[in-house]
Order: sequence, then C-alpha cells, then structure tokens
Amino acid sequence: MAELARRIGAGQLTAEEAMRSCLQRIDLREREVGAFVSIDEAGALEAARLADNAGISGPLQGVPIGVKDIIDTRQFATGWGTSFYQDHQPGRNASCVELFLQAGAIIVGKTVTTEFAYFKPGKTANPHNLTHTPGGSSSGSAAAVADCMLPFAFGSQTAASLIRPAAYCGIPGYKASHGSFDLQGVMGLAPSMDTLGFLAREIEDFELARSVLCGSEPVVADFDDTPLRVSLLRGAHWSEGSMEMRDVCQRALAALADSGAQTGELACPEVFKVLTECQKTIMAYEVARARIFEYSHYREQISAAFIDLVESGLKITRAAYQAACNTRDRAMRVLQSLFVDIDIILAPSAPGEAPAGLDATGDPLYSRSWNLLQVPCISIPFGYGPQGLPLSVQMVGPMNSDDSMLAAAKWVHSQFRRQLEAGA
Repeated sequence: MAELARRIGAGQLTAEEAMRSCLQRIDLREREVGAFVSIDEAGALEAARLADNAGISGPLQGVPIGVKDIIDTRQFATGWGTSFYQDHQPGRNASCVELFLQAGAIIVGKTVTTEFAYFKPGKTANPHNLTHTPGGSSSGSAAAVADCMLPFAFGSQTAASLIRPAAYCGIPGYKASHGSFDLQGVMGLAPSMDTLGFLAREIEDFELARSVLCGSEPVVADFDDTPLRVSLLRGAHWSEGSMEMRDVCQRALAALADSGAQTGELACPEVFKVLTECQKTIMAYEVARARIFEYSHYREQISAAFIDLVESGLKITRAAYQAACNTRDRAMRVLQSLFVDIDIILAPSAPGEAPAGLDATGDPLYSRSWNLLQVPCISIPFGYGPQGLPLSVQMVGPMNSDDSMLAAAKWVHSQFRRQLEAGA
C-alpha cells in the first residue's frame, strides 16, 4: 500500500491503473476464493479516475482497500455476517473508514466476516488451498490481501480474528494496542477486547495506516547498533499445537539470533496459565450484553454456536466476571515486568497450518491471552509447513509500544525473507 501510494503520488502509476489491476485479479479469482460480500467495480473505477483527473492528493491517494463487513460504510451495506442485517445501510462511515477516505483511499468492497465476527464461517476459502480455511473472523480481508486482490484491508480482533487468518493466509497481520483507534461504526462484541487491525503484505503499510488513523510517526531504529532483544514464550498451551508450529517458532528464534538479535526464552508466568479461561469468561459475559438484542429478536436465524456463547455469558455472575478481570489486571502487571529486559516476545500465531475444510475457522487458542491483555501483536509469515501452507510466528510488544514494535517487525520480516531466500 505505501509503495503503491508513492508510485501514484510520483506519477509513475495512475490510480485507475492500480484499480484495474486489482479488479482484474478479483475477476480472475473471486469466484473461487469468495473474499467479498459486495464489490462496486464501477464506483471504484470512477473514484480512481476522479483521483487522477481532479488531482486528489493524500497519503493514501488512489489506494484500493477492503473493509471487513462489521465496519460501517455509507457506500455499502453492513451485514455483520448475518442474513437479517445483510441489507442494512448505515447512514455514516465508521471513523476508520472516513479517515482513510479523507486520506485518498478508495473502497473496492466489503470483505467476508464470520457471523458477528465469531465462529460461524462465511464463504471464503484459503487462496493457498481452496479446500482449507482462511481462518476467521477477518476471513475475506486476509484472503483478498493474500491473493493480491487488494494491497490492504481492515480487520478486527476480539479473540484471534486477525492474527489467525493472517497466519493461515501467509501475510502480515497487525492487531493494535486496545484503544489505539476510534471504534465508532465498528460492531461491538466484547468492549474490553475489541480491537481494530490491518492486513497487508508489508509492515510499512501498517505504519502508514496508523499515521492516518491516529497521527503517529514511524520509529527509525538501527538494530545493528542496538540489537533487538527477543525471547520465546512457549506458554501454557505449547504442547497443544502441531509439531510444525513448535518447529517454526524455534527456527524463527534461531534465524533472529543468526541476524544479530539477542535471543532467549521466558518461563511461563503462573498467572498466564489461567488466562485462556479468563478470556472466555470475560468475552462471554460482554458478548451476552452487547448482542442481547439480536439474541432476543433473531434467535431463529443465529447459529447454535453464537446462541451458546450468549447463553453461557448470561449465566456468568458479575462477581465471576470481575474476578476474571482482576486476574487479567494482575497478568498485565506481570507482563509489563517481563518487558524490562526484552523488547519483543515471540509466540505462536496459530496451532499450525490452516486446517482442511471450510466449516470451521481454526482454533483461537494462541491469541486469546494476548488479546485479553490488550497488547499489540503482529503475525509474520515464516515459510511453509508439510502441506505447503504458510506458517507464521507472532510478535507481542508492551502496551502502547506499537510504533517501536512496527519498526522491530519490519526488521524481523526482512530477516525472515533474507534467511528464506538464502535457503531456497
């Protein structure tokens, strides 16, 4: 996205040429991949021509983007992955969408989400193997970017909805620190964990997107003079993942050590061992209250999995919810202490390669605790597994360290590429 914006701004490429390239790829692949709920080809081309002819400028001038279908747009209906809201037309753009449009971006379409950004899959397939899941809930956004239909798309995460599809589709995915971006116009699920994020093919694109949404500036870092300090945290669920997941994390740590990083391993703090259950408790409690209207009025059209989530949440007492929040807060303090001596935690992004089948989106196990702790996370691809599908690792940083973490992620991504190319 950033490179595309530079080329358009420099007159090396027109916005219409960039848009036609994306639309040609969509025409070629969308029938098989199914990344979109809706597309406005004519409107996108007209907007691109206007950007060229009227000299519209901005940091994202003429850049095609996709918007996850839980995010409001005036141009497209917002269906939240449901049948009963599929024709709902918002009267305003979500804040993130409006800021991108003001910066010159052009919306190509709305991308597929799971029902209420939870478990029930949409139609999207993994572009690397159409018989495998792309992950969820930001399914369409991840697949569209991975298949080169778009350079950038919005996603979101409450449990693993961005990191997991990024990992399964083999592209970088960035979940911001909780509260980084205004969420007006973004469907709420669990307020203490709902977080906006991005899917792109370059880490630099995340820096540009952050600058548009919150005015931050990219951090310039020299990891040759000051080596990045990275430690692997296997976590309480390490043994529940696949052999290839464990292997890719260890290979990634070794690759960073070979590149000059200071590496090590962290013992899993005792309080971290209960965070998955805390996340489930807090999420169910908050979801049951956020989506009580839909449960009450559209129950016959809602999936059994979502009904179960709401009903389990309604049974959770306020005392049990508060106890889980207190444990989370204690774990946050422990996590902060870990970052005294390191810059980045390395952890699994997902249990392994994308599972076969399109009737589920994979296990969210390896992102639940990090999302609960509200810290920034980035999934970075690192090679392929035995089935030829992408593998990734997850970088976790201190709360509100997003800009410095993105600088570190750019370096890590470049080192991974260099090592993979050297071994090719």
